[in-house]
Amino acid sequence: MRPSDFHKVRVWLLCSISLFGWIRAEAQDTVKPDSVLISLYVDGLPEVHEAPADSLRARADALVDSLREEGRYFASIDSLFDTSAFVSRGPLVRVDQVIVKGVDEAETEVIRLAMNTRDGRVLDPEVLEADFRAVLTRYQSSGYALASVSVEEIDLSPAGGLAITIQVSQGPRLRLERIELPGAERTSVPFVTRLVGHEPGAFLDGYNPELIRRRLEATGLFADVGAPELIIEPDTAAVLVIPLEESDPGNFDLVLGYLPPEGPGDDGTLVGQGSLELRNLVGGGRRISIELNRMPGSASSIDLRAADPFLLGLPLGLEGGFNGLEQDSTYGKQAYSGVVGYRFEKGLSASAGFSREVVRPGQAGLQLSSSGRQVIPRSDAWFIGLGMHFESLDRRVNPTKGLLIETYLETGSKEFTDRRIVGADTTSIIRQADQRRLQGSARLYMPVFRRQVVVLGGEGAVLLSDSYDRSDLFRFGGATSLRGYDEERFLGRIATRALAEYRFLIDRSSFAYCFIDVGYVDRPETPDLTPTHDIHPGYGIGIQFRTAIGLVNVSAALNPDSGPTDARIHAGLSFGL
Repeated sequence: MRPSDFHKVRVWLLCSISLFGWIRAEAQDTVKPDSVLISLYVDGLPEVHEAPADSLRARADALVDSLREEGRYFASIDSLFDTSAFVSRGPLVRVDQVIVKGVDEAETEVIRLAMNTRDGRVLDPEVLEADFRAVLTRYQSSGYALASVSVEEIDLSPAGGLAITIQVSQGPRLRLERIELPGAERTSVPFVTRLVGHEPGAFLDGYNPELIRRRLEATGLFADVGAPELIIEPDTAAVLVIPLEESDPGNFDLVLGYLPPEGPGDDGTLVGQGSLELRNLVGGGRRISIELNRMPGSASSIDLRAADPFLLGLPLGLEGGFNGLEQDSTYGKQAYSGVVGYRFEKGLSASAGFSREVVRPGQAGLQLSSSGRQVIPRSDAWFIGLGMHFESLDRRVNPTKGLLIETYLETGSKEFTDRRIVGADTTSIIRQADQRRLQGSARLYMPVFRRQVVVLGGEGAVLLSDSYDRSDLFRFGGATSLRGYDEERFLGRIATRALAEYRFLIDRSSFAYCFIDVGYVDRPETPDLTPTHDIHPGYGIGIQFRTAIGLVNVSAALNPDSGPTDARIHAGLSFGL
């Protein structure tokens, strides 16, 4: 090979690797613009295309580029005529040697084994870039946050392959001096320290700025998390600077729904739900929330929650809750719960908890059914449970891609005390029943076209018990469970929904959408209910948009048994405090 050819190949490869791309020459020759049959000859084998004659040079260049991407770096255009181009494929050039500089022999061997760019393989810039990221991640995990990797030289080896020389600089091992949070007014540094997993005074082992950013975003406490930056002081101590824009310290949500009249002469029903949440209390990520729910009929509920993400400074989250339900004069139900959670890497967390539930029958619940059993027995139950939560979303409000999965399994024992007719007498009976409950939900967000997202998912709840009464069953239906139906219209031991939404994105938090819900409810026999199992589809349209006072969501939903005038209308408003 002539020295001039050797120099051209060396320069071309150096440019390609440093840019992680391939050079495309601009067309210089022009021919007639008419649509004709043009021929590309590769090592004498023709490929005939019908195309404008002035595209001949561009097509020949594209062919040469594709051959070079395959590792045929000596591919070239031999000659061009009016409608014909002759291209030489050239030999397939593979990697012959990877030379690592800047580290000792043992470390060199470790780096070589970790790289997918190795002897006998065709050089792929994307693979080489991934190799560099892997090497940097390895050094960052050992506290060398300033490590760097670069291509020093690409040459031809004596054997005719590529000799790639990479320069590795691990830099000093950094010790974290402190964490600074510009833009934060309420958030405490100890809280962020626990979240990011780097303590002042310790080495920066496992430093990953993108992981730090995702962990902070996943809390939902910040409107924006800037890119973390390391400032190195003269003694090689590091200052970790994380710009933060805090979200509102609280949020108030209001959802109102209108249910059409059930028959002639009836009036429509207004139902609703209001919730208040206070976030990041005392700067430590603590939360307190209260939710009130007005359901159809004379039914209402209240839900109280309090949570601390780091109990006593430990990497354990604690949540306590109370839920109360009053179903007209039929029964009242109170549930007390506590959950301890642990956050793993990459959006995964696990939890374990307990709950106690108490049911007290009202005047209507004390009545005896046609089967001679008390409609709602008095009961006390204890449950223990295990849960899992996985979240990998690009953003919390209006995600465009990602996956969210939640599940919680409980097992426990319930003691019933009720009255029954035995012969000619009414007697009280105390009995025990084992119960198991499984609840879960999932959402998958997939971008399909520009500004368009498909959402697939569902949720479900399953109860297994030796016997059932109305207070045991899951309440199902309405804006948050099965759209197109009255709020909590259905009761069942199995209640599931599959959903599909097609969203057109308006801006970062706004979108218009259409949806289909398909629900399934299995209701067992109870003293006052007959068994049934049915499929219930629902469908509709909606829009979510941001206003000066907050986020508004309006939807209209139908089911196959309702007409256009019977749509279930729901309007929600969420605004910060």
